[in-house]
Amino acid sequence: MKQKMLNGKQLRKELCISTTLFYKMKQAGMPYHQFPASRAYYLLPEIEDWLRKAGYHQEKTWSK
Repeated sequence: MKQKMLNGKQLRKELCISTTLFYKMKQAGMPYHQFPASRAYYLLPEIEDWLRKAGYHQEKTWSK
């Protein structure tokens, strides 16, 4: 199964989260992937799994 790689802006839109929350999650150790000399990218299923394990929950938007 091929997963779509999302950049930070696309991930924020998919998760309906603010830029502030996105950076807080990055500081908390949110997983990402990165090719040499490129920006970070994210895999949505991996991020959603990490969010649940990190204690976030989703009603309409992700929060802790």
